[in-house]
Amino acid sequence: MKSDARQVIGALLFVTLAPSVFAQENPAWLRVDILQVVPERLDDFIQLQLEEVNTAYQRAGVRWRSAWRTGEFGNTYERWFATPIASLDDFDRGGPLARVLEPDRLARVRDQVRRTLVSRESFAVRYRPDLSVESDVLGGFNIARMTLVQIAPGRAAAWEAFLRDSLSRFREANVVFGVYQRIYGPGPTMWQIVQNHSSFAELELPGIVTQALGEDADSAFARLTNVIVSIEQSVLRYDSALSYSASEP
Repeated sequence: MKSDARQVIGALLFVTLAPSVFAQENPAWLRVDILQVVPERLDDFIQLQLEEVNTAYQRAGVRWRSAWRTGEFGNTYERWFATPIASLDDFDRGGPLARVLEPDRLARVRDQVRRTLVSRESFAVRYRPDLSVESDVLGGFNIARMTLVQIAPGRAAAWEAFLRDSLSRFREANVVFGVYQRIYGPGPTMWQIVQNHSSFAELELPGIVTQALGEDADSAFARLTNVIVSIEQSVLRYDSALSYSASEP
C-alpha cells in the first residue's frame, strides 16, 4: 500500500473537477485516452489532432471531445482526451473514425499520430452519478485534480458504500466531485475521483472528507484502512484549443 488511508483520503479530499467540466454531458460510458507525446513532435501532434482527429470525430457525430494537459505537476508532455461512447457495439464497426474515413486514410492518420507518441493508454470508463456530487455551475473551472484510487480485490462494495453513505454530508458541505470507474484498459481496475478548481490556490483547501465530515473524518479514514490499496494524483489544465463541443461550429 503506497499510503495509509488518512493520506489517501486526505488526497482525495483535495481533488476536484465537476463532472460537467470533464465529461460535459456525463454519458454512461466514456473513452479516456492518455497520450505521452514525443517532445520534439508536440507541434505535429497538435496539428494532427486539430486538422484530422477532431474533424473526423465531428463528422462521425461525436458531440464533444474534452482535452486536458498536465498542469504544472506531472508529465509535461502528457495529454488526456475524453469522448462519449454512445454504445460499446460501435467498436464492432471499427469505432467512430472508421465510419467516416476510408480504410487507407484511417491507417495513414493513425500512423501519423503514432509517430508523434511515446505511448498511449486507452480506457473505457463509466461515470457513476450515483456516487458523485454534481453542480449546475459551468465554466471557469479549468484546473482539475485527478486522483486515481485502486481498491483492494473484493472491497469494491465497501468503497461504494462509503461514498454512498457520505453523499448527504458532501452535499451539505457543497463539495462537488465526479466519480468514474475504469472498467476496461491496462492495469488494475481503478476509480477516478475528479474535482475542478478555478485556480491553483484552491488546491490548498482541505480535502473533501475533512470538509464534509469534520470531526467524523477520523472514523472515515479508519473505515477505509483495508479498502484502498494505492493512490496516484495529478493536476490537469483544460485545453480549450484541442477540445470541442456541440455548441461550437
